[in-house]
Amino acid sequence: MEKLDHILVCLDLTEMDDFLIRYTNFLVAETQAQRVSFLHLMQTYDLPQEILSEFPDFKKPISKVVKEELEDKVSEAFEPSSGIQVEVHVLEGIKSDTLLQFTRDQKINLTIFGKKVGYDGTGALARRVMPLTPSSTLLVSETVTPKIEKILVRTDFSKMSEITMKTAVSLGNKLGAELLALNAFKLPVSHFPQYSDDDEKRLQQKMSRHGEKEYAKFMKRLKLDPVTIPCTFAYDKNYDEAQLLYHHGIINQADLIVIGSKIKSEFANVILDRTSEDLADVEKNIPVLIVKDRKQTLGFLEALFD
Repeated sequence: MEKLDHILVCLDLTEMDDFLIRYTNFLVAETQAQRVSFLHLMQTYDLPQEILSEFPDFKKPISKVVKEELEDKVSEAFEPSSGIQVEVHVLEGIKSDTLLQFTRDQKINLTIFGKKVGYDGTGALARRVMPLTPSSTLLVSETVTPKIEKILVRTDFSKMSEITMKTAVSLGNKLGAELLALNAFKLPVSHFPQYSDDDEKRLQQKMSRHGEKEYAKFMKRLKLDPVTIPCTFAYDKNYDEAQLLYHHGIINQADLIVIGSKIKSEFANVILDRTSEDLADVEKNIPVLIVKDRKQTLGFLEALFD
């Protein structure tokens, strides 16, 4: 993920907006973003002229009325430092298509969505758009406190994990946050029923030692000290990496989970990897930052939709 030059905050005219504006206010103050856009998407409404004539107030476009309302809300709760460009947009059209086009045209680095835990809402738009938008995505529930003191990073020692770790380190430096890492590994013991519990434990120990060596090499490539960002090596026995990450985040009181994600094509759909999808679940209320390689994602989408 590049520097946070341009942050997009998606609003929906619900109680969630107030929280997202406050959380963005905290994030911008700490990360020194250059530009913030607040966006509301709405369906196009074409009212017949005879109805408009009966209601003079309708002569003002609905989008303009909504924009004025949001501008008031943003001006009340958002207090950016000088030099930050703040914009409010209300766009009409097919929501997913319009949002995707906006993030591409405006070179958005980070898109923030609300993840409703107590409020009504399904998060359907975020789920549809997350795989397609070239920007990284931050999912935040209304139950969290606007603070980031501890960051948990998923790593599998891949190229994408390098981008993710660099992003987490950059955020950690700006926020003064502590960083932790987690590597989840699997064992193919189900294919070898003759293995005993003791055999499985020995395999876990060997995989953990192997992980320690790989993590040391991984951090050396990034010119980082593995001691300063301790990594836990966890056996993903149930093939549920998202749950492992979430549980590790809970017991370590993490304020943010950072995960790198590559999009892939499956039949006619473009999807995120399963772990990113599962962490977006409404039941998991630790904020999740899904980091993307913008250039790679844009290239994939151009090839797919050309």
